[in-house]
Amino acid sequence: MKIIFWIIFGIIFYANVGYPIVLYLLSNLVKFKKKKELNKNNELPKVSLLIAAYNEEKVIGSKIENCLALDYPQDLLNVWIASDGSSDNTNNIVKEYSLRYQNIHLLEFPRTGKAGMLNSAVRSVNGEIVVFSDANTEYSTDALKRLINHFKDSDVGCVSGRLIYRNPEKIISGKGESFYWKYETALKKMESKLGYVAGANGAIYAIRSNLFEPFPSRTINDDFTLSMKIVEKGFKNIYEENAKVYEDVAPNMISEFNRHVRDGAGHYIAVIYLLGLLNPFLGLRSFIYWSHRIFRWMVPFLLILLFMVNISLLDEWSYRVLFLLQCIFYSIAVIGWIGIKKANLPFLIYVPFYFCNLNLALFLGFLRVVTNAQKTTWERTERIV
Repeated sequence: MKIIFWIIFGIIFYANVGYPIVLYLLSNLVKFKKKKELNKNNELPKVSLLIAAYNEEKVIGSKIENCLALDYPQDLLNVWIASDGSSDNTNNIVKEYSLRYQNIHLLEFPRTGKAGMLNSAVRSVNGEIVVFSDANTEYSTDALKRLINHFKDSDVGCVSGRLIYRNPEKIISGKGESFYWKYETALKKMESKLGYVAGANGAIYAIRSNLFEPFPSRTINDDFTLSMKIVEKGFKNIYEENAKVYEDVAPNMISEFNRHVRDGAGHYIAVIYLLGLLNPFLGLRSFIYWSHRIFRWMVPFLLILLFMVNISLLDEWSYRVLFLLQCIFYSIAVIGWIGIKKANLPFLIYVPFYFCNLNLALFLGFLRVVTNAQKTTWERTERIV
């Protein structure tokens, strides 16, 4: 039981602390060489900016205005708003813009879910590069050019930008989300040096259009699945931190938690579609996938096992201390949960809470998958506007 205890502890530690350390060392020792074979005359390619939308009447107008303000030739940029059965005024707003601007297009689909809708939408776009975006995000004016620049390297198949969360109301749950995202951003920057970021971000990522592969029917995390399929094919997946996109945090913890549960379900479904990446003979591609994703998705179950195994070892004082430390950690998480609405506790109190919150979301997401309770359609997460 002691061996089992330390194996479990080792995986949990590696997934959250050890991997960043190993990644830091690797990223400073090994860097992939960039090739610049395409666009030798610095010609910009045609780009299709594809925006998934469902009942986005509150933000779709400002999103289109943001697209029109991008520093990219308008004759080379087509903006496609793919509406997944929107029942509000989203479609009418887009139609008004399409009458005024030739490069603004509306694609109307019945309510099928994001993945199925994107399968249909990609068949309609015509750019060499397809950029995927959400309706509630604001791009920096130079974001597209910074993404597109990487495709001069013929080995690059996918490029993801940097999502920055805005939290003007200083919401505690939003602070936790921002803290977690800074951690993820640090990992992406180091993985990018090696050539293989473990997943793109749906707010801003671009692919070569000829690398698009239709999503299976149960796909939820389209951004992660598509980018990792491209990696599985042998192409690079790069992170461009200066291609910035801004998004407001969710107004409350429940909205953010529900989104994480859905994402968690999507991750476990993606494992089935990305079995090829589990092959250790793929080298760095497999190592990064296992380290950043697979081990982390195991953590919710390992935390439960660690606690149970620790109980069976309480006859030794050292394991009693370890059990006490676990109890203290979870107690602090409960205090963080109780104080989340009061917002008057030190932020470090909320770190155990947010760690447990994320792993609980993963666990519930897994239950939704095995019980077939997770819908492929999505509801927009309300944001502070």
